[in-house]
Amino acid sequence: MRALTDRTRWPRHFDFAGFETRDAAGEADLVYECEGGPTFRETIAFNAPLPAQGSPLRTGFEAALEALALVAGVSYYKAFLPPVIGYRGVNPDAGQRRFFEELYVDGLGEFGVRNQVAIDGHVNFDIAHAGPARPVAGRAPLPRRSAVLIGGGKDSLVSTEALRAAREPLTLFAVNPKKPILDCAAASGLPFIRVERRLDEKLFALNDQGALNGHVPITAIVSFIALAAAFVHGFDAVILSNERSANQGNLMRDGREINHQFSKTAGMERALSDYVARYIDTSLAYFSLLRPLSEAHIAQLMARTRLYDGAFTSCNRAFQLRPREEPKRWCRDCPKCRFTFLMLATAMERPRVEAIFGGNMLEDESQRSGFEELMGLSGHKPWECVGELAESGAALLTLAARPDWRDASIVRALAPRVAALMGDPAPVWRALMTPSREHALPPRYEEMLNGFL
Repeated sequence: MRALTDRTRWPRHFDFAGFETRDAAGEADLVYECEGGPTFRETIAFNAPLPAQGSPLRTGFEAALEALALVAGVSYYKAFLPPVIGYRGVNPDAGQRRFFEELYVDGLGEFGVRNQVAIDGHVNFDIAHAGPARPVAGRAPLPRRSAVLIGGGKDSLVSTEALRAAREPLTLFAVNPKKPILDCAAASGLPFIRVERRLDEKLFALNDQGALNGHVPITAIVSFIALAAAFVHGFDAVILSNERSANQGNLMRDGREINHQFSKTAGMERALSDYVARYIDTSLAYFSLLRPLSEAHIAQLMARTRLYDGAFTSCNRAFQLRPREEPKRWCRDCPKCRFTFLMLATAMERPRVEAIFGGNMLEDESQRSGFEELMGLSGHKPWECVGELAESGAALLTLAARPDWRDASIVRALAPRVAALMGDPAPVWRALMTPSREHALPPRYEEMLNGFL
């Protein structure tokens, strides 16, 4: 590969070259080619034999795998942002191309801002030329079982406990699980399915040489891995735990909202669910169980159980692909740690929160500027999966009224400033504790969630 500092020499054509399966080994390779550049080969290991050719599960599996090949390609496409996209091993129709173009454009929004490149108008899936008619989605004989995608944080554990309380048949599911996920799965005592995603090593080498790198719509990638795994491991519902605050973007750029959590938004959830019903299988459900809830409400539900206190974490540094050293469960120096501490402090007694985190972040003056960003007092909403600005502000003012938290240095310093912006937090807090009617839960799951609440 020529020097990556000269962008005029970067590949200008990116091909989705399809997928190859090794059925007995339970593996699939996703292949991508850059004209005049590298060929990438990513492996998905399902850890079970794939559905046999001709079985009633094979059609849905291959449809999900084709979709996965299209969405996972974003990890390689972003390295050079080639202006021309081609299809050699897949054949998406106009509807599929529209779906994936939107996912790439909005899912790479943060990537574009941070790398100072224009994504909108650059990504072109050539939606004007439709392929031949796609087969209608089938209806495979999938067993009634819910797969909860767990990431080691509080949200998916609340979903787990809500379904357990309803006696719903369920399994936990994770891709490339790190220690916190494994610890949470073990603490739950529930069945656990793990799948490995092995990115092409050439991508990491190119990143070191100066290829473009940054945030991708990882939730969508993991979702399509889980949808394909449904036909391998046997479940009829893929359940996420995205809350309603994921809909709030981070900033506006050139008239477009940029949202770090785009692939967790309600809009993308509906679009992906519609994609499943149209192109993959009508018996397979995809939705977020916690969509009606705020992060603050989820924290109250998490406080009901101590089962995971020593296992869970919401700190993304605990999930780095290539950490230089063994990461701590909580780094106590990032937006996710600050926000999660704030939410749990409203729901748990102070000693319990301090025991979970190994300290009191609201007494750490070095974290003050970070807490200011969470509440809109400076900068913009952090590039992380954190709640709404008003949610953080209302949480801080709630703590300011409680004897065990009101004297913490961060609370004393920021409460007057937040109050000047927000006024009385009570109406905001009541709204945060009131489930929204804007969701896409199937009726039986809505009943399960309401029963848990």
